[in-house]
Amino acid sequence: MSTQSVPPQRPELKTGDAVFDSYTESMSDETLLLGHLVLYSVFDGHVTRDDLERWFRELDLDEDLVPPPLRNVDAFERVTGPDGVRVTYPLDDPGATGPASRSGRRRRKELEAIATLMVRPVRRDGGHIVRHVVREVRDEERSNLKYDTRIGVCTFHRDNSEGSAEGAGALTVEPNHAAIAKLPAAEQTTVHRMLEALQSSYRHRCTYLTSDKLRSVVRRYVEHLNAIRVRPTGGVYFVHRQHAQTLRTLRDLVGRFGQGSHLVAVPLPDQEEMREMIINAFTTKAKDELDQLAHDIAAAQRSNRPDDAAKLYARFTAVQQATNEHSDLLSNSLDDTRAALQLVKVQLGSLLAAAGDDDE
Repeated sequence: MSTQSVPPQRPELKTGDAVFDSYTESMSDETLLLGHLVLYSVFDGHVTRDDLERWFRELDLDEDLVPPPLRNVDAFERVTGPDGVRVTYPLDDPGATGPASRSGRRRRKELEAIATLMVRPVRRDGGHIVRHVVREVRDEERSNLKYDTRIGVCTFHRDNSEGSAEGAGALTVEPNHAAIAKLPAAEQTTVHRMLEALQSSYRHRCTYLTSDKLRSVVRRYVEHLNAIRVRPTGGVYFVHRQHAQTLRTLRDLVGRFGQGSHLVAVPLPDQEEMREMIINAFTTKAKDELDQLAHDIAAAQRSNRPDDAAKLYARFTAVQQATNEHSDLLSNSLDDTRAALQLVKVQLGSLLAAAGDDDE
């Protein structure tokens, strides 16, 4: 059954790790390197936020980058949202849930109907969030849809008591026994399993950091090192050689996540082709960031929003710091970026001056 709960864990890639270890050791002289290409994969495990905080402390990582505490309301929103628990099955075989193979898809075309159990929002207020489990039956032959609009009720009860944590609350899942009793026995079993999956997935998300959250932790930390995204879609980053020890520590951290999770820092030799690849990736990234920054500064000036100046200045400083760090390594290849920085700096100075005038 496809429930969006804990995905199957992957076997550890010992052979691949050994190959990369050997390659890394053979290029141990960091003065010959531009830096490292960083790749990582993270799988679900049983990592709590307390675990993560302790590991950051043990490994002497920046604890400011530990994510905030988990919120029950976020767990509820996720498991009952569009990407949450959802089950599809043919009516003549309710136990055959989950993605269909090619042969399964051909078979489904011959079926009269396919049912889907999904969760839909109903209402929310200061005390509750209410969502219904809906049963949709799609009859392809007759080209129509049929709905049972309340197979079950999922309610998040907000904890608004004094001293309660932000987003605190509890989930209840109430089956609509009368509606379920009208279904065939085999389908009733599938419905009850789906309702159980909602609760188990919610409990997991309230207790453990999911692979998505852990992946976000790693990404934020790598980007905190002024990483350059080598691929536009992400997933591969260049990190300056001065952060080699931090990358080794991050590798130890990721190795403590779910089975199969790993981070690899591939040494990148200081060769012309490699240097050109990094320069192109950085200048493209910096240009996009500075273009957007210039647009946002102009918008703040037009709308007379000097309060935005501090946030815009922080963004400018981040680009400037990254440029300074990488320019030491990439020599004079970032002259265009420095020129763009100067133009944005002048533009930002005008906005800061306006903010100062308003404070007087």
